Formats: sequence, structure tokens, C-alpha cells
Amino acid sequence: MNQSLLFSFIRNFSKPFICGALAYCGVLHLTAADLPAERSLWKGVPGGNAIQFDKESVRSHKVSVHSLSGSNRVFSQVFESSYTIHQAPETIATGVGIVICPGGAYRDVWLDREGHDLGIWLQKQGITSLVLKYRTNYGAEQSKPKYPWPEYLTAVVADARQGIQILRNEATSLNLDPEKIGIGGFSAGGHLALSVALGLYADSGSNTELSAPNFAGLFYPWLRDDLTSEGVVEKHDHLPPMFFMNALNDRLTPANRCIDFFTRIHSKGAPSELHIYSKGGHGFDMGEGKGASAPLWKKSFVAWLTDTGFIERKTEY
Repeated sequence: MNQSLLFSFIRNFSKPFICGALAYCGVLHLTAADLPAERSLWKGVPGGNAIQFDKESVRSHKVSVHSLSGSNRVFSQVFESSYTIHQAPETIATGVGIVICPGGAYRDVWLDREGHDLGIWLQKQGITSLVLKYRTNYGAEQSKPKYPWPEYLTAVVADARQGIQILRNEATSLNLDPEKIGIGGFSAGGHLALSVALGLYADSGSNTELSAPNFAGLFYPWLRDDLTSEGVVEKHDHLPPMFFMNALNDRLTPANRCIDFFTRIHSKGAPSELHIYSKGGHGFDMGEGKGASAPLWKKSFVAWLTDTGFIERKTEY
């Protein structure tokens, strides 16, 4: 991605989310105060390279009428990563767990609309999620990265891998199957999820086997050149199953790049699936209020997890 497109991506992604005008009834809406406890991701020294800012900042944007979390917070200058777990009720638990990486161009973390909202929805589908607030790479001036990309990405990939390890380490208490732990992400969070799935930027001290995802969900992923360069995919003998979705009118993370990359993944034999929606633009999160088809991506994702064997099929087709 060239520099001008990168800056356009950052500027546009930081704009407030404009909520839909239609009323949304019949769903229990939470608030940030009602969310499960936020916990520190690391005990002691964080993995990867050191990331430091003077102070973390948070701003709140208008909340969509469709929001399940009842909140729309955006975190910046994150240097102490944390996580929140939405545990599926034991009566409907599928054994599947996923680390959710919100987007924000690695400058921000849109924790609620691309994190908790999905986590709450998946919880009702019997899927446990760990919503990750990972370290970011832009200071208060927000004009350029603070750290060189390879240095920063080693740190943020360590955060994502740590989230996977936490789900595996707590699998028994969370009613999870350690062989059904995946990672998913929106936009820049999709880049992060895919970096982990491809084994990129792994810290030399990390347990790559314990932190390797069994599947990956890529939701309008930011496909930087480091992921799409020749040989990055082709060198792998085995890739985890991957689910891709994007909007045809997404100008920041274009659908054609997603289609091309999916083709390369498919050629390696990974059980993967691709959904391109006609409406949504960039950053349509849960899809509600973005047309008739975009909101269906969530059910398609769960159906794909069923077709790939991660969720037990209850009926025969």
C-alpha cells in the first residue's frame, strides 16, 4: 500500500461511525459498564518489542442503534495491552474460541463496534471470544508511526499470539476444545490475524505451536504488501482454514485484493470461503443498516465453521 493510500486509510477510518436511522428492537443492549472484566494481557514483561507511550487515550463516538455493547469507544496510544472474554453458556458451548482483533489502522483500536459487539453476538451462538486491545503504533500527533513497522509488528503479533495461548491455557474452564481456537480481525485487525495465521513476525521467544490458530476470520482485511508479496503464501505446506469477507465498494481495503489473495490461499488447499457484498463500504462491522446482505456475514461465518467441522452439525443437508 503506497503512502498516500495509507494516510487516506488512517484519516477515513478515524471518522466517527454514523449510526443508522432505523430503530432496532428485541435485542438486549449492554453498556461498557456491563461488559465482562478487562484483564491485563501480560503478566510481567510483554512479549515482542517494547512499545511505550506517555498515556493511553480514549474517545467515544456516537453509538449505533444496532450496537450490542451500547458503546463505541476508540483507544489510542495503547502500550498496556488487555483483553476481555465473552464466554459462551455451557448449555450451548460449541467448544470453539476466537481471538477478535478490532481495526483502526494500527493507530486506534475500535474496541466496541469491531470487538465487543461481535463477541456478544458470537456468545449467543455458543462461541467464546477473547476481545483484544492490542498495542498501537501512533503517538498523540497521529501523523506517522512511532516505531518501524517490523519492530512494531513483532510486538502486536506477540499480543495476538498471547491471546490465543490464554484461550488454550484456560480451555477447560472456558469449555473450549484446544484444537478449535482461531483468530479473527477487522481491517488492520485482519492484517494482524492473517500475520499470525501465516506465521509472520513471530517473536523468537514465543511458543509458536501453542499460539498457532486453528482457523482465521478475515473481515475486510488490510492486505499490506508484506502479506501479499510473492512467496509469502506459497512457502507454506499447511495453512489453517480461512474465511474472507469484504464489500465491493470498499475503497480502503479493496475487494479485488481480497479476491486475489483468497485465490492464492485456495490454491494451497486450505478449506477457505470468500464473501463479497455489494454494499457496506469500509468498516461496516456487524453489517446492520448497511443493506440486506451485509448483515448476513456473521451467520455465514458460523455456517462456515460448521462446514469445516469446528462446530458440530446438528442436522444433515
